[in-house]
Amino acid sequence: MIGTDEHTELIDWEKTTDDGVPVYILEYDGPVSAPTGRPRTLFGASSGGTVPAGDQYVELPDGERFPATELTYETEGTTLRVRHESPSLLDRCLEYLPWWTRA
Repeated sequence: MIGTDEHTELIDWEKTTDDGVPVYILEYDGPVSAPTGRPRTLFGASSGGTVPAGDQYVELPDGERFPATELTYETEGTTLRVRHESPSLLDRCLEYLPWWTRA
């Protein structure tokens, strides 16, 4: 689960909408920071190796999965807000141009 580790556990969560955009408010039993990397245990490839950015997903408490590149994070103490943002025009175009990748 996003934000949890050996020292922090999810204790409560709520799904709301902000201007029609899903927002998850996750409450932990200790201070939490916004995810910065793409750990293998959170984004798949548990057998090792790297996962291309386009194939990385985050599963939230209700079972909904979003591409990791479409999420933004805000933290405040023990609360993590996860907001699903629509992909940019560039990202949508790149989806149809598999031979062209971003550096």
